[in-house]
Amino acid sequence: MVTMIERARQADTDRRVGRRRDVEYVLAMAAHFTHADRVLLEYLYRDGHSAVDYARLTRRSVRSVQRRVKALLQRIYSPEFRWLVVHGQTLPAPLRPVARRLILEGRALRETARLTGRSLHTVRQQRLELAVLLKTHASAKSTARAPLGSAESQFFSTS
Repeated sequence: MVTMIERARQADTDRRVGRRRDVEYVLAMAAHFTHADRVLLEYLYRDGHSAVDYARLTRRSVRSVQRRVKALLQRIYSPEFRWLVVHGQTLPAPLRPVARRLILEGRALRETARLTGRSLHTVRQQRLELAVLLKTHASAKSTARAPLGSAESQFFSTS
């Protein structure tokens, strides 16, 4: 018979394992972010520092750091982000740089246009094309928990 203490220990172990998996996932997905965002997540999740520590170090408010982390985590767990990491190589070549900058890196339209050497109008059109592609693939639900170490996830490497 399992005692209450053994159940509590098992629950604690399960929580720690789940937390470790979440942290590993966040750090793996942070590889697709800009350098500044990647450094922030690594400082907090890999190195174990707090938002307060990061805010002091960068001379920003704690609230602004917390908002940024929340936005980054929402992007990481979005279905669009996940789909692009796993299936990005299936995109037409002209859409890949726009998808990377808009969805993976979270850049603005104007910044994406400047970085890709395209007009703002072209970037807007390609964003709409991406939305249509993502919508057509959303019903498949094949990306629920695809392996992160697969070749597809290496498509949008940060180098």
